[in-house]
Amino acid sequence: MNLSNVNDASCALNGAYFVTGTDTEIGKTTTTAQLVKNIAQQGKSVYAIKPVTAGMETDDNGQTYSDDARRINQFANVKPPLSAIAPIQLVTPCSPHIAAQLDNVTLTKTQLVDTIHKSIAAYPADVILVEGAGGWFTPINEQETLADVAAALKYPVIIVVGIKLGSLNHAMLTLQAIWQAGLKVALVVFNQLQTDTPFVDAQIDWLSQQILRQSTGYQNQPPLMVKQGVLTH
Repeated sequence: MNLSNVNDASCALNGAYFVTGTDTEIGKTTTTAQLVKNIAQQGKSVYAIKPVTAGMETDDNGQTYSDDARRINQFANVKPPLSAIAPIQLVTPCSPHIAAQLDNVTLTKTQLVDTIHKSIAAYPADVILVEGAGGWFTPINEQETLADVAAALKYPVIIVVGIKLGSLNHAMLTLQAIWQAGLKVALVVFNQLQTDTPFVDAQIDWLSQQILRQSTGYQNQPPLMVKQGVLTH
């Protein structure tokens, strides 16, 4: 299976995208940062939004900050304030709906969608990547998930697939859920999580064939597909 390279895939991106993954800790944030870097190097204006983060770091001055929000924008050439790129920062590193309860913060689909729209309206760019937290169905409250947010935004989706045992099932379930929500998958990034992961190419080849075959029922063109090395966060 011939896959696109990261630079070619980055060239094809224009507009706003929602970035999700097949799991947590599968390289979603690092992939987002890499895409931002590649897009900026092509001369396009670009930045990323992390609408809700769970887990804060403390700097040398005792100030808390979101490491993910900083990392995804380290190569951005549009620099909105932190309030625009990481509007909701929760302290505890866990599922957003639990972290929000611990911080006495209310999270809703409408709130997140409105916040994202306001950030994009205030800080336009050629490409804007909106990175979710965890996987597609990560909950934000007792009734709603990030899938509801993505469906309301209607942006094309970028999926980061962590290649490991179980990734075939995780990837196909995620893809089917996105397509059934009426959304287009623009890019699939296959990320090898460990150097010694067995049968990486065989897994990617099977997934690529399935994506090409099944995407025809949901979108006019199949998504671009990219393989990259070991990125674990």
